[in-house]
Amino acid sequence: MRTVRYLIGGERRELIGYIHEDLYTLGGCYKKRPSVIVCPGGGYSFLSKREEDPVVFPLFSHGFNVFVLHYSVGDEIHSSWPEEEAALAIAAIRRDSDSLDIESSKIAVMGFSAGAHVAASVSCHWKRYGDSSRPDAAVLCYPVITMGRYCHQGSRDMLTGGDERLIDYYSLENQVDEDTSPCFIWHTFSDDSVDVHNSLSFASALHEHGVDVELHIYDRGIHGLSLGYNETGKEEKAVQSWMDLCLSWLDRRWGFSR
Repeated sequence: MRTVRYLIGGERRELIGYIHEDLYTLGGCYKKRPSVIVCPGGGYSFLSKREEDPVVFPLFSHGFNVFVLHYSVGDEIHSSWPEEEAALAIAAIRRDSDSLDIESSKIAVMGFSAGAHVAASVSCHWKRYGDSSRPDAAVLCYPVITMGRYCHQGSRDMLTGGDERLIDYYSLENQVDEDTSPCFIWHTFSDDSVDVHNSLSFASALHEHGVDVELHIYDRGIHGLSLGYNETGKEEKAVQSWMDLCLSWLDRRWGFSR
C-alpha cells in the first residue's frame, strides 16, 4: 500500500488516499481499481474518528483504492464549503486516475451523518462544478438530508446559519433530478438524532426521478454506529450487514470482483 495526500479548497483541507500496489504484473486481476472517498460525520462541527480508519480498511481489503476527506467544519465552513471540497476531491482523483491506478468512471463518495449530507449534496449539485466532479455512486449512512421539518438541528445551524437560501439549497430531498448519482442508503428506525425520514424522503425522490437507489432500514440502532462493532465504540449486531450489502451493490454496478 502507498499513500497520497492532497490539499483541497480554500482552507487546504486534507484528502488522504490509500492506494493498492500494482499487482497486475504479478498475476493480479486489476491494473486499475474503483475508488471510494469517505466523508466522516460530526454534525458539521467536528470529524468523527470512528467513521475514518475503521471504514477505510474493509473497503481497501475488498480491493478498492480509498480516500478520506477532512472537509471543513465549524467556523471554516463559510470560507470553503464542504460540498465544493468534495467536488474538488473527486475532480483531483479523476485527473490523476492514471497515476493512482484508478478507474476514472468508478469513483464513489461515502458519507456518514453530516458527511453523508456532503456526499449527497455533491451527488445532487455536481453540475455546478463540471462533469469531472460527478460521483459515479454515493453511499449514504444514516444521512442528514433535509434542512426542513426533520432536520438535524446542529447540522442545519452549522451549515446554513438560518439563511433561508441555504436552507432551501441544502434540503436535498428537493434537489434531486435525473442526473443525481445512484445511491446506496442505510438508516435505523430508532435513530433519535437524525430522523429516518431523511433517508426515506431522499430515496423516494431518487425513485421518482428514475435514479437507481438501494435502501436498507434496520429496526434498531442508535445514531453514529459506523460499522456497528465494538471496535468502533457502538456495537449493534442488527446493522453489521450493511458493509457487505454495500460492497455487493458497488460490485454489481462496477463489474468488480476480488
